[in-house]
Amino acid sequence: MSVRNPHIAFFSGDITRSGGTERVGSAIANALAGGHAPGTPATGATQSRRVSVISLFEEHDRPAYPLEPTIARFTLYPRPAHGVWRYPVTCTRLLRMVRRERIDVLIDIDGILDMYALPVRRLTGVRVVSWEHFNMMTNPGVPYRRITRPWAARSADAIVTLTETDRRMVEHSVGKHRPIVRCIPNPMPDIEPTAEVEPVANVVSTPGGEPHIAYDADSRIILSAGRLTAQKGFDLLVEVAARVLPDHPGWRWLIAGEGEERAMLERRIARAGLRDRVVLLGRIDDMDGLYRRAAVFVLTSRYEGLPMVLLEAKARRLPIVGFDCPTGPADIVTDGVNGDLVPAGDVPAMAARLGRLLDDPVRRRRYAGHALDGAARFDRATIVAQWERLLEDLR
Repeated sequence: MSVRNPHIAFFSGDITRSGGTERVGSAIANALAGGHAPGTPATGATQSRRVSVISLFEEHDRPAYPLEPTIARFTLYPRPAHGVWRYPVTCTRLLRMVRRERIDVLIDIDGILDMYALPVRRLTGVRVVSWEHFNMMTNPGVPYRRITRPWAARSADAIVTLTETDRRMVEHSVGKHRPIVRCIPNPMPDIEPTAEVEPVANVVSTPGGEPHIAYDADSRIILSAGRLTAQKGFDLLVEVAARVLPDHPGWRWLIAGEGEERAMLERRIARAGLRDRVVLLGRIDDMDGLYRRAAVFVLTSRYEGLPMVLLEAKARRLPIVGFDCPTGPADIVTDGVNGDLVPAGDVPAMAARLGRLLDDPVRRRRYAGHALDGAARFDRATIVAQWERLLEDLR
């Protein structure tokens, strides 16, 4: 990539979806396009770099997470298009897009997209970065990952994992091609205090120096968030709620997110007699306000990569209770220090730990006080610098 003003394109299935992959993809795209903290000048690299987002298609009119105005959006299809029979057409359209827009680096924000990007790399020489958002031990409902992962190990220019565990697994799988393999975690979000919070005592600083609202110990809201899919384990959440909420009047459990399991979850909630206490909020625009109102964040996922929702909860100083699924929660939460980790899928253990936390405001305050322990490695500036170094190494 010996070009003065490289064109970096983030390749997404649909950048208008409200998933964690789209959230962090948008955040890194913004940062590389020159989005920076107020009062901080953009670097020479970001001033001269062109950044775009390419989606297979877009189901909504605007991205779920704001993009810098300088970032152009492109789609390969004008409307949702599915089916393996479209594979050669999709590759052809991506090939034309790369050539027409003179793209130098294609960052696949989901490794499954390597199946389109790697053939285009062979024909054009575009650099391909395979960004693995799941852990390497899972193939979440997409059997093609069994093909794309070894393919990326042979042909991608770089592979980015979210955890050191996955980086080691990738390095053991690469052959003679030897792509660049880096662990670059997801960044914690920048937090700004709301206008109505005035006392200085209610504001603390994150490792990057950003102001941050103190924990609300009087809240009676349990919060979870994510797409309503089998991966996120919200069916297990309902089982936990059925054990915990009857003994904790006044508490409500809010679930932010939308997805294909909504109808099933509504039926389970109704059968458990929790219709007014476990609430499916759907897609929420003001997630920051929701985090600020919560007392506890709960993660019931069956598997993860490095869950953005936990980083967001951590940034808002929320105590966390989560399944210690592979991988991610143990990278963010220190058990017994700023949250509780229980064996993956163990509903009785989850209910016991959550119930104990709801009954113990002193413990909740202590966990909140240590929420930012270990946060420095997720600092936004640190993460962006790692992406900058990767792009330099691809030159």
